[in-house]
Amino acid sequence: MTAADLVLVADALHGTAGEALAVAGGRIVAIGDRSDAAGWSGVGTRTLRLPGIVSPGLVDAHTHPVLGARMARGIDLREVRTLDELRSRLAAARRDAGEWILGWGLSHDVWAGAAITAEALDDAVGDVPTLLRMFDAHSALASSAALARAGVTGRRTFASGAHVDVDDAGTPTGFLHEHEAIDLIECLVPLEPASAVAARLAGALEQMASVGLTGAHVMDFEGDPAALYAAVESEDRMPLRLRIHPWVDPASTPDDWEALIAATGTGGASWRRHGVKLFLDGTIDNGTAWLTRPDRDGRSVRSTWPSPSRYAAAIARFAAAGVPTATHAIGDAAVRHAAASIADARAAHPGSVHRIEHLELTGDDVVAAVARSGAVASMQPTHCTRFVRADRSDNWSTRVGADRAEHSWRTRSLADGGVTLALGSDWPIAPFDPREILVEAQTRRHGAAGPIGANEALTAAQAFAAFTTGAAVAAGCADDEGRIAVGMRADLTVLSADPSVSAPEEVAAVGVHATVVDGRVRYLAG
Repeated sequence: MTAADLVLVADALHGTAGEALAVAGGRIVAIGDRSDAAGWSGVGTRTLRLPGIVSPGLVDAHTHPVLGARMARGIDLREVRTLDELRSRLAAARRDAGEWILGWGLSHDVWAGAAITAEALDDAVGDVPTLLRMFDAHSALASSAALARAGVTGRRTFASGAHVDVDDAGTPTGFLHEHEAIDLIECLVPLEPASAVAARLAGALEQMASVGLTGAHVMDFEGDPAALYAAVESEDRMPLRLRIHPWVDPASTPDDWEALIAATGTGGASWRRHGVKLFLDGTIDNGTAWLTRPDRDGRSVRSTWPSPSRYAAAIARFAAAGVPTATHAIGDAAVRHAAASIADARAAHPGSVHRIEHLELTGDDVVAAVARSGAVASMQPTHCTRFVRADRSDNWSTRVGADRAEHSWRTRSLADGGVTLALGSDWPIAPFDPREILVEAQTRRHGAAGPIGANEALTAAQAFAAFTTGAAVAAGCADDEGRIAVGMRADLTVLSADPSVSAPEEVAAVGVHATVVDGRVRYLAG
């Protein structure tokens, strides 16, 4: 064997009896015990001797780094719990405000079940136009001054179901549902310099590497961020492998699909357009999901695709072209339709790769349909533990009702039914530290809060697999990634302990010693 580029020696290698491995050309080329390491080394070999265990690289299966870099602008409202606290934060921001007040991460539960309106903001912000992104990134609240600046004086609706909320008199409340409605206001907000967004993006990616991530499945390509990715990569500040899934608009045509197919595989050394993402619905919190029966307010009754059969046609076309698909489907009707469409596509194209994102509400029949379809379930356990309350007093639970709320985030039922799970954060919706997600996937709780559906808790092994082998299956790369074996891609995470056999309270304290991507050390603890 020629000299390795990198030799890693640790206490153990996950899934093997070895203690050391050699990497050349971005691949694992040898596995053995620590006494073998010297024989793999030569001029130019880098050798790392670290305590703990070498794991397959941890991959966040659903994230939005550019959206996060762009959205995390202004006031961080994620910890705001009451309207009084919100008003206080906005009044303080007004004193230092420029042309706009911006905020992000705001919970619907701040309104404690009352109508979400700009009236709650106007005294605090006055005539300074204000736009606050809700935590789900599918809705926002605009102040009266912002609505006036945009010329929004009545209800606006879009083919996808996006709309501007109005009161009984037809006056806009300021509550904006889905992206097209938000864009009515956001297009007026002064743009930041691209360099500022690129710096935030690079910083976020470097933080992701520091908590053990070697890769991420990126679920958007909005605003043509290619220049941002290229700028970060040119500065050697992209320490993760990014697989990007541009959106397929519900109003898109077959010609648009062909353009997306043609662009698949393009990108840089560390980021590539890998697949596509489609939306079958919005969110339950926002009243734009697609449920089998309406929510408390008579909403969440339709797909974002005016013709769901055209969604099925799109899935079939991408399957025929060998382009992996990811479908945002939160409500039970959306998940059922996604599963049926994917089953048909896989029957016609057995090698095609498809995944369903979120699956927040799924009855037993829907769980079974997903299992039959062959789709991967890409889920975010921290959405359940961070945004739902054990007493079901939260906005999500009250909208669907107590009976259906028990069918939420059914990770264990899906795993036990033979469905491959891939876990992620949906950052910036929830934190991206995989250790937090691993813990909450097993405990179904956050901190001292009560558990949410404890019977849906994953085992340590199931949760860990969803960040390694499950992510590889979701990307259609199971023969290339997700395991430590000779010939596999050298994307690796070195941890102080093995999360697949550790108790949840131990996982929370697991240290990250290093990450390796494509055989190159991208993070090394000081």
